[in-house]
Amino acid sequence: MNKKQILICFATVAGALFADEIHLQDGGMFNGTIRLISESHIEIETAFAGILKVDRDQVSGFSVDHPVFVRLEDGTVQSGTISNPESGTIEVAGAEDTVRTPLASIRQGWLEPESDPELIASQRAKEELLRRWKYKTVANFSGRSGNSDERRMGLGASANLVGKQDELRLNGSYDSRESNGRKSSDQRKIGARYTSYFNDPWGWYVKQDFEDDQFKNIELRSMSSVGFSYRRLDKRKKKLELNAGLNYRHETYVDQTPDSSNIGLDLGLDHFFGIERRFEIHNELTIVPSIEDVTNYLISQDSYVDMPLNNSSRWKLRLGLENDYNSHPTGDRASLDSRYYSSFVAEWD
Repeated sequence: MNKKQILICFATVAGALFADEIHLQDGGMFNGTIRLISESHIEIETAFAGILKVDRDQVSGFSVDHPVFVRLEDGTVQSGTISNPESGTIEVAGAEDTVRTPLASIRQGWLEPESDPELIASQRAKEELLRRWKYKTVANFSGRSGNSDERRMGLGASANLVGKQDELRLNGSYDSRESNGRKSSDQRKIGARYTSYFNDPWGWYVKQDFEDDQFKNIELRSMSSVGFSYRRLDKRKKKLELNAGLNYRHETYVDQTPDSSNIGLDLGLDHFFGIERRFEIHNELTIVPSIEDVTNYLISQDSYVDMPLNNSSRWKLRLGLENDYNSHPTGDRASLDSRYYSSFVAEWD
């Protein structure tokens, strides 16, 4: 048996095993098992090339010898085998009746009842509207002894309730630093923010933050903000969020410094992107200038890189730089407070 005869035998056997057919406008034909019919293409599993996608505008007709489901242009669903009595016409033979219709009126086709594309799309849309909690903890500990004694501890936690149309963020942190028995930081922060994307990518937000730092002479700093938000997202794990609103800041101090209150602006940027699922880069910036005195403002910046540990999406190592600038610090405190840090991060849903 020569090579040509072997190919003819193979094609004959393949045609017997895979009885579905797609007829092309140029007279060609594919044999196989039709898996899916959409408005743009037909998927057929062949013996010689696996699954192929054939454009609908190249198809003059098709036939299926096993029961399938098809949705017609008017939305009705028919079930049965399919034949191609003439070019451009399809006949669906069900258990009770036979429907003859133009090829163009077939919108969709599928094999199992649960594989209905509209049912799947509806389920996905409902899942996207569901809110999911996402949790994160951050911890770092370091120390040194000998010529100098240093101790540092940082703890943080957040819980985010994330949905397609809104998001609730809850967070808290504690940072303590000591050098040769002298405190250089003793800071606690808690905050909450709610954002509603009423006309995505546009939304509105309200947030409340509390902070105390004995080293900076701050007994309590309260900041309340409300404003508008704009975000840009894409499928490559990129995010850019811009915020603009009004802020009310009230501060009480450890010493006899009089309390202060300011009404100002709340300007913010939150930028995030991932690189090949190996690195995640975050940049957060907040500027709170007073309306009454433009020389009185706060700037907070936090930039960090998260790197997965052992190819795990849950455990990460974080390296970052944080800066806090207060244009009107009390006493002899410095305006700028910077810190480099490394932390272990755990994330879960």
